[in-house]
Amino acid sequence: MRLNKLSLFVALALSPLTGSFAATVYSSNGTDLDLYGSISAMGATNKAAQSIKTSQSKKNLNNTILTRVDFGIAGRTKINDTVYAIAASRWTMPATDGNDSDFITKEQYVGIDAQNYGTLTFGRGDNAFYSVAGVTDVFTQLDFNTNDHYVFGDYQQSQIMYSLSAMGIDFRLSAQLAADDVADSNVDLKNGAAFSLSTHLLNGIGFSYGLSYYDLKSDDSSDGSSFYADNILKMYSRADNDYDFAYSVQPSWKIDKGIAVTYGNFGEGLYVATNATVTKYEKFTHHLYSYEAIVNYTFENGFGTTLGYAIKRFNGANIQSLATLGFYYSLTPSFKLFAEGTLDINSKPERYYSNRQIKNMCIGENKALIGAQYLY
Repeated sequence: MRLNKLSLFVALALSPLTGSFAATVYSSNGTDLDLYGSISAMGATNKAAQSIKTSQSKKNLNNTILTRVDFGIAGRTKINDTVYAIAASRWTMPATDGNDSDFITKEQYVGIDAQNYGTLTFGRGDNAFYSVAGVTDVFTQLDFNTNDHYVFGDYQQSQIMYSLSAMGIDFRLSAQLAADDVADSNVDLKNGAAFSLSTHLLNGIGFSYGLSYYDLKSDDSSDGSSFYADNILKMYSRADNDYDFAYSVQPSWKIDKGIAVTYGNFGEGLYVATNATVTKYEKFTHHLYSYEAIVNYTFENGFGTTLGYAIKRFNGANIQSLATLGFYYSLTPSFKLFAEGTLDINSKPERYYSNRQIKNMCIGENKALIGAQYLY
């Protein structure tokens, strides 16, 4: 689940699905500076700990206690009556040993908020396609991530994003410039682009459509370091070490197309959301299809529950198929308890992933965790 603040000048790059808190630490002469974030602690099964992005280096077979801090800072300065200069940055700080103890940058951008004329930002964040993929991104920790939008990570660098909301329509357009080792995936991008168009009707129903394109650089080695080598060997039924062949057919571009339908607002009574995405890679034998759906209800007393189901398909098989159930209770507006569990439902990951990928990504594994989170 994305950490958000209510201020409009950071709402562009952060998910609109949930609210959080922000403390204004400076306000003078048209300039505001806010701090926001959360601190989480949770007890997790081994597979749940491995699947959480900030804990993927965990290799032991024991259950564990995890802690994580999300910290953000955002600024806004008035240029004139209609234009504001804006900037924001957010980091995740997992309490683990080794390289994982480093700060992990999430959003980081500067830009201009021209209000009725739209917002333009430069830096790191999600691309415009998140308006489709993000409608089901509501769990505290065990998010689906079956949508191929997330294959290069939640956030991407070197982006220009334009957003305009007017008369019930939200339009977003993003362009990505050259970037290396995107989200530590060993994938380098030449460039990319995405757009989305969303609307929210008076009866509470919302629709979104989006498309994203990635122009991928070729890996200049044939030693198996290509990001998709294992998948290519699987789909072409080649030997596990035939990396010369995998290199010869590695994709040079990727396209996502998707739609989403929602009802209500997350955290305000009933919220229902579903999305569907088709992904095409150059030289892949088949398309990838992903479908996600969630139903959430939040009561006035602060208790809420979410039930979700997601599948990812390739060549007629559910290479991922999972159901996730979550509960949370807000004792105060800034403190909540939560529990989440994921149940695998007859996934067939071996139809697309290698054994190494299945193990590293914990595909086909049941997961559970319970924890507490403080929002500030």
